[in-house]
Amino acid sequence: MPLNNLRNRIQKLQKFNLESSVTAIINSNSDYLANLLSLQLAQGKDADNQNVTVFGRDYYSDSTVFEKTRHGSGLGKVTDRITNYMSGAFYIGLKVFATDKKFIFTSNVPYFEDILTRSGTHRIIELNEEHLNQFKQEILFPQLKQIYNGL
Repeated sequence: MPLNNLRNRIQKLQKFNLESSVTAIINSNSDYLANLLSLQLAQGKDADNQNVTVFGRDYYSDSTVFEKTRHGSGLGKVTDRITNYMSGAFYIGLKVFATDKKFIFTSNVPYFEDILTRSGTHRIIELNEEHLNQFKQEILFPQLKQIYNGL
């Protein structure tokens, strides 16, 4: 009997395609991932949990502080950290897709590349360890287990 159990497990593992399962889970939970990135950006943190910068500074210029204070709403008024938020269009436009063993965030706002350029070498459009672990614990691992058990 134990050999039958082992044989069944081996057959199940052979059927299980980890890469395609992870890709499918990421793509079906893109809104969840975009929300995690939005939360991280609102905290003013990059993928290395460092302060987000604009042209190497982790603070807004006086003119930006004035504009955000005058025209921003909600998070758009925050000036004690770099949030890249004024009207919310950038955050609302965040999308993620999985391909070739990685997932990529993008946004449909026309100034997306400008945000990346201003941020320099900081990785602001990637999840930090805290948010990556949250995704793994709350979504990825439970869904992988469900897929595996369903084989």
